[in-house]
Formats: sequence, C-alpha cells, structure tokens
Amino acid sequence: MRHPSKQITGAFFCIFSACLWGVTGTVGQFLFQETGITPAWLTAVRMIVSGSVFLCFLLLRNGKQTLSIWRNKQDARDLLLFSAFGMLLMQYSYFLTIERSNAATATVLQYLAPVMIVLYVAVRYRKSPTLPECGAVLCALMGTFLLATHGNIHRLSISTSALFWGLLSAVALAFYTAFPHRLLQKYGTIPLIAWGMLLGGIFLSFLTPIWQINGTFDAFSIACLLFTIFFGAMLPYLTFLYGVKHIGPTKSSLLASVEPLSSTVVSVLWLHIHLEPLDYIGFALIVTTVFLLSVKLPAQKSSKIRAAK
Repeated sequence: MRHPSKQITGAFFCIFSACLWGVTGTVGQFLFQETGITPAWLTAVRMIVSGSVFLCFLLLRNGKQTLSIWRNKQDARDLLLFSAFGMLLMQYSYFLTIERSNAATATVLQYLAPVMIVLYVAVRYRKSPTLPECGAVLCALMGTFLLATHGNIHRLSISTSALFWGLLSAVALAFYTAFPHRLLQKYGTIPLIAWGMLLGGIFLSFLTPIWQINGTFDAFSIACLLFTIFFGAMLPYLTFLYGVKHIGPTKSSLLASVEPLSSTVVSVLWLHIHLEPLDYIGFALIVTTVFLLSVKLPAQKSSKIRAAK
C-alpha cells in the first residue's frame, strides 16, 4: 500500500510535469513566431543538449555500462529505429504542427496516440475492442472532426499540413510508447531516453545543422529556448517518473491529461490565439479518450507508458 503523503507528492509531480510539457508547446510557438527559427532546428537543439546531459550523468554513474546497448546487434538496431521513428519523429512532427496551427491544437492531436494503439492491437491481433475502447475511438473521431472542420464537411478549419503532421505526431507517439517495451525491460528508461534524444538530434542535424542559426534572438527568446530544453524536456521527464513510481501508470496518465489544458490556457492568455467553441468541444472529446481507456473491466490487465516530449 502506497503511503498517502507520497501519493499526494507523486500526483503533484505528475501534474507539474504535464503543465511544463503543455507550456513548452506554447513557448515553442512563441519562438517560431518571434525569432524565425524552424521546428527542425529547435527539435535538434533540445534533443542533442538534453540527450548529452542525460548521457553524461549516466556515464558518471554507471561508467562503461552505459554503452552496453551497443554490444547487441538487435538492441542497437531497435534503438536506432526508436530514435528515428519514435523520439525524433514524435518531437519534430509535434513542433511542425505547432508552427502550422497552434500549440493547443498540436497538443490535443497528439493525444490521439492511445486510440491509435487500440486500433493497432485490434487489427494486428484480431482482438475486438472493449466497450470503453470503442467509446474512446468514437470520441477521438468526433473530436478530430470538430477540430479539423468545425462541423462543416466542405472545408477544413486548420491547414491540411497541420492536420497531417498532427496525426503523424500521434502515430509517432504511439510507436514511441509501444515499440521499446523489450529495451525498457532490459536497459531501463533513462538510458533509452538519453540515447534516443541524442541520436534523434544527430539524425536531424544532417538536414538542419544546429550551428546554422537562422533566427534572431534577444535575451527573452534565449531564455525561452533554454526553457524548452531544461524545463520542457529534462525536468518534467524526471519529475513524471517520480510521480509514476508513487501513484502508478494509470493515475499518472489521467493526471497528465492536464497538459492540453495548460497549453490552451497559456496560448490564449499569452499568445492571444483565437479558439472557437467547437475547438474546445473537440479538445474535450479527445482528452476524454484518456479517461475511457483507463477504465478497467473485470479480468482486464493494462499497462501504460508515458512519453517524454
């Protein structure tokens, strides 16, 4: 039985982490609008810096054991796949969606990932979805429809590219969540995230070298950039892990659903983005999927892994 005080502390850290992730998307939107930097450059910088810091910590603590994942060909191959199609694609497509729409919409669209996992399992293993899972799929479809069309089937309320990259970010997050299960069991979470971040950032640097800065920075925008790295990628990940340890993955996933709320509130208050009432309804429907997928039926076992953005 978990100690009540630790449960409260764990819940606080989960909410704190989710709020930081939500605010990070809004800070990224500000940087795209005010400095002229690209999503590719921002993604590469924050991944390389975060991954390097994590790996330095692991090398100091574990020494050569940190390199053990490269001694097994299958593990090394899976790590490369995870880095490219999980970690990198998830973050890059997320920031591209922000650039082409706004932080609130991008964050909510990424929350379609659990539903995509449900659909994949249903098709891959020919397993009929449970009633809560069917409800989650229906809410996801309705929410996405409202976000994309505002109820008018003859036009899109967001750009086609924003919708494409937003859905792709959800696919990448689903892959990020489901694919590395074996690696997580064998090597642990922080080594996998550290290598994934560093490698993903290096991959992207071949297309967008981080030393070629196209944007214009002042003191405030530099502070925002540092925020996305240290308070948007590193700190919330560590605090969320602490929360999961004390309250479990299911409650953590539920509490993390405040992320779209924090992103929406900060976007409206700080960047003054305009959202229609149907946007809020779409947001609510998509976030509802998290609660529906947390419903446990008799004899049903579930496990969830929260991604670090």
